[in-house]
Amino acid sequence: MADDATMPQQFRNQRSDEFVSTYANNVFFEQTVWDLKIIFGELDQSEGVVDQHTGVTVPWTIAKLTLYYLATQIAGHEIVNGKIPLPQVILPPEPPPLTDEQKLDANLVKIYAEFRRLHAEFMKDV
Repeated sequence: MADDATMPQQFRNQRSDEFVSTYANNVFFEQTVWDLKIIFGELDQSEGVVDQHTGVTVPWTIAKLTLYYLATQIAGHEIVNGKIPLPQVILPPEPPPLTDEQKLDANLVKIYAEFRRLHAEFMKDV
């Protein structure tokens, strides 16, 4: 396996014969220590359910890079087109307080603090 210094920096994109383009208005996440599965779906209002149709599993390195690239896409779009409106009904709720038992776990306390920080940062831009 080549080290990072010998890896090519640019690749040409090519779509496989199996490439599929689809629509999703719902995203769900499943995680493991190794990777993140992003499950896409579409709300069927007549049935009151989300029809999950596609799952893509990526390693955490790609998930973190995707976070950056999504942020750049949204920033550019909003500079050109204005803020993306988010109806109140779909805004993420504030993380619920930790239970006394959860407060004993130092990692959960750190995660909770980070979730609250991210929520506050997101909500100030809405």
